Amino acid sequence: TAASFEALAQLLRLRQGPQREAARLVLVGGVRQADAARMAGCSASALGNTLRTCRAGLELARAAIAER
Repeated sequence: TAASFEALAQLLRLRQGPQREAARLVLVGGVRQADAARMAGCSASALGNTLRTCRAGLELARAAIAER
């Protein structure tokens, strides 16, 4: 959801900008990476790096919850 993405972005300290917006489009809106990068005005490689960071953060969060 949009609220979950905002929480993740704050947790990971993602800067406001095109990469963050493109990541939101992919993770929340289901937009293809190439389309999201174009729509947000960032490079596909920059978006790929941001998505990698987001996915790593999600995995760490899941691992932390599983440890309970």
